[in-house]
Amino acid sequence: MTDIDDLLSIIENPTRRRILEYLTREPSYPLQLSKELGISQQAVMKNLALMEQSGMLMSHQEESRMGPTRTVYAPNQRFTIIIDLHDNMFTVRMIPTEEGGANTDVEGAEEALDRIREIDSEMEELDARRAELLRERSSVIGKFNEAVRSIEDPEQRRELYERLESNKED
Repeated sequence: MTDIDDLLSIIENPTRRRILEYLTREPSYPLQLSKELGISQQAVMKNLALMEQSGMLMSHQEESRMGPTRTVYAPNQRFTIIIDLHDNMFTVRMIPTEEGGANTDVEGAEEALDRIREIDSEMEELDARRAELLRERSSVIGKFNEAVRSIEDPEQRRELYERLESNKED
């Protein structure tokens, strides 16, 4: 799934978000999801089918010790969505995340929790710095827009706005 509109239409639904949140912790089958989330099995299956059809989930058959073969679902996508809405700025981006990553040597749940806290703290610092940069960018774009609006030649204004847009893509 690479189209941001399709992605947003999938995750806009609170039931689908709850299902995705559960499946990121562990793959599961519809009956288990229904029980764990307190959602009808029919609603779970409808949403799983939609998410699998979109490519967000994948499924496989798994033998059960207590009954028939189960269809187990798991996430099939890794991405980050960033939406910026500020004065003078609106952007929506999806950043795919590759498989694998850093090899972190942690032994046991407690050590893993400590490392997760460290990572979360670093990410919060990055978010704070990003917010500062966004405020500055919004201010500079405001000044840019003000300067461009003062130009009488519509062709020159259009060219400057196009240059601003092309900067976003670089």
